Amino acid sequence: MTVMSTAGHAVRALPDGDSVIEELLNSPSFKQDPYPVYARMRAQAPVYWSPSSQMWLVTRADLVAEVASNWEVYSSSLWDRTFLGRLPSELVAELPTLRKHFGTPRIVVVDPPTHTQQRRPLAKSFTPRRVAMLESRMRAIASGLLDDIERSGNGSGEVEFDLIRTFSDPLPIAVIGELFGSADWADLRRWSHASTVYTGSSVVEAETARALDRALSEFRAFILELAAARRRQPREDVISDLVTAVDEGDRITEDELVVISTTLLIAGHETTSSFIGNGVLALLRHPDQLDLLRRHPELLPGAVEELLRYDTSVQRGIRRVTTRDVVLGDQEIPAGMPVTAFLGAANRDPERYDRPDELDVTRPDVSPMSFGGRPHHCLGASLARLEGVVAFGMLLDRFDELRLAEGYEERWDPTLAFRALIELPLVGKRADR
Repeated sequence: MTVMSTAGHAVRALPDGDSVIEELLNSPSFKQDPYPVYARMRAQAPVYWSPSSQMWLVTRADLVAEVASNWEVYSSSLWDRTFLGRLPSELVAELPTLRKHFGTPRIVVVDPPTHTQQRRPLAKSFTPRRVAMLESRMRAIASGLLDDIERSGNGSGEVEFDLIRTFSDPLPIAVIGELFGSADWADLRRWSHASTVYTGSSVVEAETARALDRALSEFRAFILELAAARRRQPREDVISDLVTAVDEGDRITEDELVVISTTLLIAGHETTSSFIGNGVLALLRHPDQLDLLRRHPELLPGAVEELLRYDTSVQRGIRRVTTRDVVLGDQEIPAGMPVTAFLGAANRDPERYDRPDELDVTRPDVSPMSFGGRPHHCLGASLARLEGVVAFGMLLDRFDELRLAEGYEERWDPTLAFRALIELPLVGKRADR
């Protein structure tokens, strides 16, 4: 079979995809539970050419790490399957903010040295000291959300609530507000949800694109207003750090400041919200581990690592294009070919972890790939870990008993690149305090 490279040149024949794997990848059950499919791919085709998606899919941990770290061979900058490419040209012409957004180098899809230049001013925003400064506010926000949940009860000693809507979604967006130095959490939440559309389906409706253009336009105005305020009166926050980089003249542009802020909004909100929801569901599906964590809260930091490994919210976060012909595993991949590496598959690789499909909050030496690899390793990883410790710890401390609502069936959002629950209805029995 002959396919076209990203440069538009025909390349030599590629292997046909395994019909069973291809069917599984495109089935509703894959979104519901991708891990059996990953296991089959790791065993039979760890570097797999998918005819339906027209890209190479990588599932073995060592090979995922190779794709993530070797940017000179696996380029982010050459990944050109952007949101705009899914839209008719006449529609793109009427979406000025979208054109500006996707026409600006974006930290998640550029290689060094541009990536390094954009990343550098963010580094001090996520130092241990800065992250630690946020912890007290993070706990206060979580406590307030749990107070609201408790007040919604009917006085019977139990309270029913949707964890996603009332806790795991608002908590990280409020933390992002603190990071930006802004309390406009409701708007940030709305802009974040609207902005995730370009990470989802390959088919995007015109009105969805227009809604994204409006959301990005509003967010751009918000960020530029914040930037102007920080020029007048700098603070210890991420916008002040980015403004300094812009004003130095040779580091980042003001357009880059806006798109970096957009990336921080999405990465800091959607991924963490989904992780908290996935983690709570995993603990409820493994009551022995939940009980162990209740009795030994000192296990929380390690439990966060294990929950990140067990069911990461970012399943396919590594998307690259080959810069030259390369052999990965036992497969020859031509230059100019798109490659997607599955972090979720790497986290369950039996060559990396014993009993990979079991949840074990006491598992030693857990090092999940959920935050990607260098040079694109997530800058906010320490913040996300802290949010996990705070969220799980305070939730279990507040409720003596926690269970899934009767009749609950898992439903996963089919439109996002993230592995995200649509809802998680719970019943909690309040602790005596």
